[in-house]
Order: sequence, then structure tokens, then C-alpha cells
Amino acid sequence: MIQNPPLHSALQKCVYDVPIPLDHALLQSQAKNRNLQFVDGIEERIVGPMPVWDFMDEFMHLDDEPSQSRLLSSRSAFRSVPVQADVPSGIYGPLIRAMNRETKHRARCPGFVFANASERATLRRKLGHMKPHICCYSAQNVQTVQDSDAGLRAELAYAELFIDVKPYPSHDFFVDPPSGATQKDRAAHDFLAKSSDEFLDKHRDRAFGQHMAYVAEIFARQHRAFIFSISMSGSCARLLRWDHAGCIVSESFDIRDQPGLLCDFLWRFAHIGGVGRGRDPTVEPASAEEEALFLDAIRRHVRLQLRVEGQALEDAVSEHYDRRHVAAMHVLDGSSVSPEHPVRRYIVSRPIASSFRPTGKGTKGFWAVDPSTRSVVFLKDTWRLPPLQVREGARIERLLEMGVRNVPSVVLHGDVPRVLPQVEKYDYAANEMQCTMTDEFCDDEWACKIRRKKVCLCKQWHYRLVMGTVGYSLTRFKDTEELLHATYDAFHDQSAMKDAVRVASRLHRDVSIGNIILVREKDNQDIRTGYLIDWDACCPVGETGECLEAGRAGTWHFMSQKLLAPEGRERKPTLEDDMESLLYVVLYCSLLWVPHNLAKARLALIVFRIFNKRDWDRDQFYGGDGKLLNAFDRLYTRMVTFNQPLHEWLQTVMDYHSPQVDGQYVGYWSDPDHLDNFWDNFLKTRDLPRNDRVTHDHPAATGVYNPRSSEIGLYSTEVIWLGNPCSEDPEVAPPPSRTNRKRRAPVDWEQSAAYRGRLRSGGLQTSPKR
Repeated sequence: MIQNPPLHSALQKCVYDVPIPLDHALLQSQAKNRNLQFVDGIEERIVGPMPVWDFMDEFMHLDDEPSQSRLLSSRSAFRSVPVQADVPSGIYGPLIRAMNRETKHRARCPGFVFANASERATLRRKLGHMKPHICCYSAQNVQTVQDSDAGLRAELAYAELFIDVKPYPSHDFFVDPPSGATQKDRAAHDFLAKSSDEFLDKHRDRAFGQHMAYVAEIFARQHRAFIFSISMSGSCARLLRWDHAGCIVSESFDIRDQPGLLCDFLWRFAHIGGVGRGRDPTVEPASAEEEALFLDAIRRHVRLQLRVEGQALEDAVSEHYDRRHVAAMHVLDGSSVSPEHPVRRYIVSRPIASSFRPTGKGTKGFWAVDPSTRSVVFLKDTWRLPPLQVREGARIERLLEMGVRNVPSVVLHGDVPRVLPQVEKYDYAANEMQCTMTDEFCDDEWACKIRRKKVCLCKQWHYRLVMGTVGYSLTRFKDTEELLHATYDAFHDQSAMKDAVRVASRLHRDVSIGNIILVREKDNQDIRTGYLIDWDACCPVGETGECLEAGRAGTWHFMSQKLLAPEGRERKPTLEDDMESLLYVVLYCSLLWVPHNLAKARLALIVFRIFNKRDWDRDQFYGGDGKLLNAFDRLYTRMVTFNQPLHEWLQTVMDYHSPQVDGQYVGYWSDPDHLDNFWDNFLKTRDLPRNDRVTHDHPAATGVYNPRSSEIGLYSTEVIWLGNPCSEDPEVAPPPSRTNRKRRAPVDWEQSAAYRGRLRSGGLQTSPKR
């Protein structure tokens, strides 16, 4: 059993309602593809079915079990819930009443209230706007949610638990092995439900995708290590525990026949404390004084970076600050606390980036303020992958020690503990840090296959990195001049990309539009400096210049053509691949924010074909056809006319990469000095356009997505047409007729190298109590 250090007495109040980045609307409007992507990606991350008593003893163990004298009897507790219903409300209506039932001295889940959240959705049948059927709130937060604007989605910002309801038992996402199955039979059993009814399978997948969307949004709107949810299919329930590695799913049980299981779950849930319910105790509300200090420091830094005043300044500040939504986040320097290396406190508010995925790294990025120095820093909060001993901060520190420039400075970094110590000196053990647990149960005897494959997951650790280099994404470049200077800063000799390979034998592997930032380091600096950030995917290279690890890493849009090809998973990336990614970064920015001759439809076609398109075959996504065609004969870029210097730069670099004239530029791409010399001379000798930025009519540029038809739109009835049309909602029309249209595969925006590993932290094993 883990012995936690003495709990820091100041950290008693949870932080709710984390602000969302201001550019999240695009993700909301692309909910259909996003949810289908969730379903495609979760198949390798589900572990189940775990026996219900094992689930509760493992994840909801009570060291000092409270007296059950206040527990309402479970006898016939849910007999009012029907076995099945025509619509979800036929299930969740009586279920809510049964869970909220209490007497003067007894309750099922004391201190918590269950409420219908779905009725507060602004567009109840639209993906991206839907809300869970039932949300559980602490009693003190119920009124806050009810008083909030329905469009703000406070339900998911305050939810302690949610319940998703499907009206029939056959709508269950999963299927348990037969009762009495042998261990061999269980090992061969496929846990994901599949039927001969294509229509049912499609809508069941959509329902599961929406369930995962709620998980993703709760992780984005709260500071959490994990979240519990319940999936109801008629009167049958499953308990789910989500963390960033995946999801543990319990066996199904009928709450009418076995009410004690759900009652015991709710009782434990009420008594395991905030940390036991998944709360991160290392984040607490900031004081009013800290909020004022934060606002002042952020305003000064924005003014320096953007040179704006008045309303433009306040609008820019709002990207980092949301009034009365300010928190204090604590960071360890390494894995110990001492008078020389105390726990550091940073003030944060609205993140500039936040993951909207139910699993994965779950990264949030904040402009933060150190209240002791009033300096602005960048705080990256993420769930890192193995290897255990090499953190991103240590990798960057190594690059800086070896003289690599244009990488961010590191202030401190460390894994996040389960709790903060009250003592001045404490050395944390590895199992006292926040980490995932789903990965620990893949080999248990009850675990079944998913799509005929054994599930294998790696452990992830909660990690924070504080950097002193704070700027804006490359997407905020002001003109052609700054675009080409900043990207060259990330590449050239003695700079990040090239020198990291030459001096430190490290390849970045994720050169993308989000990983180059613009920083104005002094007030009289006209062209901001480019820095290459996000080194957590970097990999050692051998004497041949190839990475020691094979496989894709990085952002799909900007990966090289060879890495996107079907055989790309077996390829070892090189500097040439990162150089190709940098070319695509410049081309992407140019298409979206530099003047050119393309009409809206043609622009959309080119962006999709070169950057977004992907296909599925033989258990993997692949792509790069648009990049290959353009390299072969400039199929797409020959349609575009940019300003003359930019046009010249793009044509020359594309010729270096894929020569068009016999004998000219052959072999130039394999020697990065050719590109370095050309680019350096180009910047010195060309008069580059200034202040020529425009915003073209494309959702990636504007952040506004307008569906052209219901085919790519947001049509949904209960997400998902499961059950009969809902008579209580007269605006619902029948679902559109089915077609043979092939489903377009969504783009994986956060694909990164897959690591495999297993480290068991020693969960508590106890006997079931019946």
C-alpha cells in the first residue's frame, strides 16, 4: 500500500471550470469526424470486462469504511427503471429519481446530486452540442450549473461523474463472455459488440464516440487524473474508469436484479474523496491578489510581443485570461522537495492549447506567471510516455548545454505527485507520482481481446515543464518576411533542427506549425525570432543519420511523404524528413495567410489533398499521395501564384527536394548545407514583402467551419439513432436515408510515436464484500 506524504494543508479546494482555448469552436463543429476517430483509436485502449467487485475494490477502496447506517437500503432500489424503453428518457428519468432518493438520515450518494444534463443542450440533437443524459455534481455546485448559460457547457466543467443512457440492452457497446467461460475462452473472446445489422453497428459506434467526447471534454474543462462514467443499456449498467492510457470497463449487470452493485458504487464514490474521484490536488484556486498580478504580467508581455494597445490589447489578453477563472498550479523540480528546491507555484488561467481527446497525452499549454518574480513563463502540463528516465525538459537542457540555439530555455520540470507534502523535505518514489493504471490490467485473466487483438498499453506519467521562452505560434506571423525568417531560425546551422542532429545527435521528428513559436525578445526588435519547441518526440540518430527508432512521429499534416506511405511505419526518419516537414509548414502558412490567386474551392481542395487526406488499409492509416504527386510534377502548387520572392523560394526549395530538370539540384536535399546556404543568401538579398498578411476563407485559417450539406454536417438524433423517435422532442425528424457513401477517415491531429511498456504501481487488492 502506498504511503503518501503528509497532505499540503492549503490544497483543500478543487478547481472547476477550466477555460477552453478560444479556437476550440472548430473542434466542436467537426464533431462527427472527431467522434468516429475516437472510436477508431479506442480499440487498442479498452481493457475489460473486469468483475464489478474487483473494479470497486481496486479503484474505490475505502481504508476507513464509513458506517453504512446512512446508506439507503438497496432493496428494490431501481425496480422503477424499466428493462428497456423507446427513448433514453424512459430509462434516465426513473434512474435519476432513484439515485437522488433520500430520507432525513439516509441517502444513496450523500453530498452529491444527479441531474438531467441533456435537457440543457442548446441543440439537443447536434453532435458537438449534446450533453450527457445524467451528470453528477457535488451539492455545492448544483446551483452554479443551473444558473449558468446553457451554451457555456458548465455541466461538463463541474461533472464528478456522468451516465450515458441507451434505451435497449442490445445497444451495449460491449459483449461479455458467456457465463462460466474458461480462461482460454475468455482470452479468445472479442469484447467489442458486433452484429449483422450494419445500421445498428454504425449508430452504436456513434453513441460510443459521443460517450468518449464527453470524457475528452471533461478532461479539457477540469484538472483530472481520471474520470468515472457509467454506460446504461436499458437496465444493464457498466462502470468505466478513464485515464490517459485508456479505459477499464466492468462486466455488465442489471440494476433491477443486482441493485446492491450500483448502490455500493455510489456509496463508495461519495466517500473516496476528491483524489479518489480523479481530482488533481496539486491545482488550487488562485487568490484575488494573484489574479491581479497575473493579469498585469500577461498584459505587459502581450504588449511586448504584439505591439498593440486598447481593445486589441484586451482581446489578445483574453486568449490567456478568463476573469475569476485563475488557478495556482504547483511544479516539482525533479522528484524531490527541499529548502533549496521547494515546490514552485505558478498562476494560470486560459490555456492556449488543450487536448480534446479522451486518451493520449492530454496536453494543456499555459502562459503562466511566477508570483515571486512576476515573470511570464510557458507551462506545459502533459501525460508523458516512456522512457521513464528521459523527460522532455532534460532533453532540452542537454541541447542547450551542447550549444544548440533557438530551443526554449528550461526553468524547471518534474513529474506530478499524487499529493504535495507539508514537510519541507521529501523524496518521492516512482509510485507516488500521478500515473495511469489502465495499462496495469492488460494481462489479467479476465481481459478479453479487442477486434481479435490482445490489448497492450504503456504507462504514462503526469509531467509539467516550465520554459522561459514565451511567444506566439507561427500561425501569427505578420508577413512574408517574418514567415521566412522565423522558419529559417528553426533550421539553420547552429540552430535547432540542423545543429541538434550535428552536435547532439537528436532529430526533432515533429516539425509543425504549432511547434515553431515567434518571440520578440526586446522592444526594438521588428522581426520576431523563431524557436523550435516540443522536443518530447525527439529521437537519437546513429552514424548513418537515421533515427535509432523506426516509425512515424509528429503531426500528420506535415509529415514527409515517405513516412506517410504504407511502409512508413518501418522507416527510420532522417533530417531530410524534418526538412521536408519544414517545407510543408511554409507552404501551409502561405496558402492560408499570404495573398495568392486561388478561389475558395480550389484552396480547400489543395489543402485537403496535400495536408489532410489519408486512407485505411491493412490495419493502418497511410497517406502522402498529394505530397508525392506535387513532388512529381507540381500538380497542386503550379495552380498557385504568390508574391514573387515567396514564389521563388517555394519553387527553389521544392526543386531541391524533388528536382524537375535533369541533372539540376540532384542530391541537394541529402546535404542540408545546400538549403542552408540558399536560404541564408535569399534572406540577405531579397526585399521581402512586409505587412502582407491576409486570412483566406478556409476553416483552418478562420476557425469557422460551415458545413456544406448534411453529408458532412452535424445531423444526429441522440447522436445516433438508437430507439424510436423521441415524442417529447417534436423537432426531431427521421434519420436521412442511408447511402453507400464510404466513410471518410478523419485526420489524426495528435499522432505520435507508439511506445510500449508496462510498470505496475501496485494497486490495492482486497476481497469482495457481499
